[in-house]
Amino acid sequence: MSGARPLAGVRVLDFGLLTAGANTSAMLADLGADVIKIESGAYLDPFRVVGKPDDNDGWWNRSPQFRFTNRNKRGLALNLKDSDGQRVIRELAAHCDVVVENFRRGVLDRAGLGYADLKKINPRIVFAAISSQGDTGPERMNVSFGSTLDATSGIAAMTGYEGEEPRISGMDVNYPDQIVSLFATGIVITAVMDARRTGRGAFLDFSQREVASFTLGEEILAASANPAKPLVRQGNRQDGVAQQDTYKCKDGRWIAVTLAQADENLAAFCAARDSADAVVALLAKGIAAASCNDGLDLLKDRALAGVTLERDDKGGLVKGLPYRLDGRGIRIDRPAPDLGQHTEAVLRELLGYDDAALARLADTGVTSTTPNSGET
Repeated sequence: MSGARPLAGVRVLDFGLLTAGANTSAMLADLGADVIKIESGAYLDPFRVVGKPDDNDGWWNRSPQFRFTNRNKRGLALNLKDSDGQRVIRELAAHCDVVVENFRRGVLDRAGLGYADLKKINPRIVFAAISSQGDTGPERMNVSFGSTLDATSGIAAMTGYEGEEPRISGMDVNYPDQIVSLFATGIVITAVMDARRTGRGAFLDFSQREVASFTLGEEILAASANPAKPLVRQGNRQDGVAQQDTYKCKDGRWIAVTLAQADENLAAFCAARDSADAVVALLAKGIAAASCNDGLDLLKDRALAGVTLERDDKGGLVKGLPYRLDGRGIRIDRPAPDLGQHTEAVLRELLGYDDAALARLADTGVTSTTPNSGET
């Protein structure tokens, strides 16, 4: 990408964890925002722990899962349970345009760091609250993961094969987490543009369940039109399509094929050929066909460089952008930060802290960059 990126000059306070929150702020960082990720030794992003590679010193800085979703950010260590940590956050909020968080509801409010508190300091702040069930309602405090959101949104009920159990997307995909970050990024950008025009920020309430259900609009409409009709999971079948499925080829790989007219010989046709040859032959006949790629296939496909996956300067994989800018995918200016890596630089730059002020925070553990003994 040439020149300044679209969000240059936008600053984000990032409390995002795991995928839903952290990937939202990562895409803002990819677009040029100065994203300051807030963690501390008292509470790490769980991806540092889930992806722990070993028990050696510094393990919390080597998680592949954490690196995957936190590139292009600066890392600031602040204990949000400490009154001094809370004070520093309020000072930082005056210099920021956006807050991204996906804590359980009420966590930041109890610390005096919710939207109502921060907008008094900065009326232009855009506060993106990403949660399981939204900020209001009887289920707002429910704990959830991608699997439970697959279930409550209706996605799992539709996924799977006739006569079998519902299927969840699982930890390797966590589909509801991925899609909410795409929606949230776009709406945050729109809200920042409006805040700069009007001088007023906004509270953005993202319910992962509602975003996931939104993608099933046609199915929900169909069910409301005929409530008595039982739901039948279709697997790879599709109404109005003569034949659609995956087929195993001679080399053991699978291809996906969609036919306008059914062909009972298709399985045998694929079984007699290597997958690449079968795809070429079918495409030549005007039939939609493609290989079923795995992660390694995608990594090798340079046509997708920076869009699906890329490597940082430490050799670690990072998640790419779902679009291109100036014909290119993601640009990695810095790998994911070590815990609190940029604490001193950020506090000096934005708040003018001197050596004495930094030492006081360090001495009381507010800016600890070592996990507490219980954080393993």
